[in-house]
Amino acid sequence: MKIQITARHFHASPQLHQNLQESLERLAKFNDSITGAHIILDAAKSGVRRAEGIVKILDKSVCAHAEEDVMGKAIDAMLEKIERQLKKENEKLKVHKSIPAAAAVMA
Repeated sequence: MKIQITARHFHASPQLHQNLQESLERLAKFNDSITGAHIILDAAKSGVRRAEGIVKILDKSVCAHAEEDVMGKAIDAMLEKIERQLKKENEKLKVHKSIPAAAAVMA
């Protein structure tokens, strides 16, 4: 998986990069067709920390963003939203067995 991390208006530490990469690699258990991710971290002068994530899966992109007063909380909230969306996409891909028409008529 190709991971790109962009920090705006602050310098992201190597440890932050490492933690983000580990968290993004854990997302593969929810959807194994992830091809890449782009994370944008922004620190505004007002003190608001914003994390935005775009995860690419085969032919779609899953996007989420979160704003908090601490960057760690913003990242966690954004990753939870992406996780929820990946689970939803994975559910759509599963084959659902339906009741055959003949059995439905007999019931």
